[in-house]
Amino acid sequence: MEASNRFKKEERLCSKATIEALYANGKSVAAYPLRAVYLPLEADEKAPAASILIAVSKKRFKHATDRNLVKRRLREAYRLNKHTFTEQLQQQGKRMAIAILYLDKQHHSFGHLQAKMVKLLKAITEKESAE
Repeated sequence: MEASNRFKKEERLCSKATIEALYANGKSVAAYPLRAVYLPLEADEKAPAASILIAVSKKRFKHATDRNLVKRRLREAYRLNKHTFTEQLQQQGKRMAIAILYLDKQHHSFGHLQAKMVKLLKAITEKESAE
């Protein structure tokens, strides 16, 4: 089966209860300017291996257009690099809820954000497999 390169609605983290549990009980890793808060979930056949939430602070970017630009870049960086991450989760029979937070006050190029996203996803898998 060939893996889809799309970022589907099912992969987006929308559940308010899950988001609250994620921020209350989640573990954190960072690859500046990104920080991920993640929470392992019970395995479910129908659900995707990872559900993602992307957040950019209104305090750091006053204009919605600036926040949206950063979020678009982060979503694309995740979409292009999610395959190895989700495959590892599926092999281990795990699911995760992840919030990716943007910490910097200035814009970064897509290439820079993509490299940091790869580093962040690797850090999550390494930290989770170590436990």
